[in-house]
Amino acid sequence: MISRKFIISFFLTVFLVLTACSPDKIYEKHTRLDNLSWNRFREFVFEVAVEDLSAGYDFYIAIRHHTDILYEELSINFAFRTPGGEYRSRDYDIRIKDRDGNLLGDGLGELWDLEVPLRKGFRFKTKGICRFEISNRMSRTETVGILEVGFIVRKSR
Repeated sequence: MISRKFIISFFLTVFLVLTACSPDKIYEKHTRLDNLSWNRFREFVFEVAVEDLSAGYDFYIAIRHHTDILYEELSINFAFRTPGGEYRSRDYDIRIKDRDGNLLGDGLGELWDLEVPLRKGFRFKTKGICRFEISNRMSRTETVGILEVGFIVRKSR
């Protein structure tokens, strides 16, 4: 008999393959967390090459979490330094559940994927490497229920 974990893994892999074919997507990286928990002091850094200065860029955070997550929101800081040296930083409260307690995003079994825009239409002035940082601002040391944190960059439409 095929295990439930195998079926979930298979469908998640198919989903990722199908969604990865977007021609506007220029970067995507997900980092798996140990013990289904995001430590408050763990920061994620993503470095993205910027080549096309005529395009606008959209930045997204991708969160994969467990069905039994206790939180309605996930507080983060999103910061980036452009190739030209400009620094931007902003705090966000990412909604995980709606006001009725229903999970937001796409769910399959016990896993849920949530993709949230952080910034849309940003235009770079200089080509080069842009450094993005996502950090946990939750009050507890461990945010239990988070499996992966990812970052996606797309060209604006």
